[in-house]
Amino acid sequence: MAERITVAIARFSNETHYGSGLFRDEYGDRVGKQASDSLARQLLATQRFIVVERQDMDRLQAEAELMGEDIDQFRNQLKGVDALILGSVVELGRETTGKSWMVGASKTQRARARVVLRMVDPRSGEVFYATDGSGDATLTSKNTLGFGGQAGFDSTLEGKAIEAAIVNMMNNVTATLETHGRSSQTR
Repeated sequence: MAERITVAIARFSNETHYGSGLFRDEYGDRVGKQASDSLARQLLATQRFIVVERQDMDRLQAEAELMGEDIDQFRNQLKGVDALILGSVVELGRETTGKSWMVGASKTQRARARVVLRMVDPRSGEVFYATDGSGDATLTSKNTLGFGGQAGFDSTLEGKAIEAAIVNMMNNVTATLETHGRSSQTR
């Protein structure tokens, strides 16, 4: 197996207008954090990356303090990275379509997402790799003469679309690594 690349997700944010008010909590960008967590999971699943935490450093530092470490001990134990990952959810939307006929009806809900990722050399600031991925998720219900399913608003569709976009993006990343190898991707 090839040597693993050590990365940290420095930022993954929701840059769309979708969810800019309703889907934010007291800690900020819930859509971006969801995408970041999904990306970390996908990076680990490839078995090509070691992922180190950078987004929740305050929580890590607080835990280190509970264990009796001072700030210098905490910083000295942090692992350096080969690349910082910066990314965004750049498209996120939903549509609902339906049809009705004499004895029935159908309704389809579809969410679409597109995510973009950059890998940056932390020493030089040079962006050495960029890619994107798109995904969607759908839910369809049909009924005839009152029989069949009824689908209300599915609030999980956006998350499923983001997950699909990240999976497609990671397929691009791993295909590039397979083609070019680690040496041409990291410095």
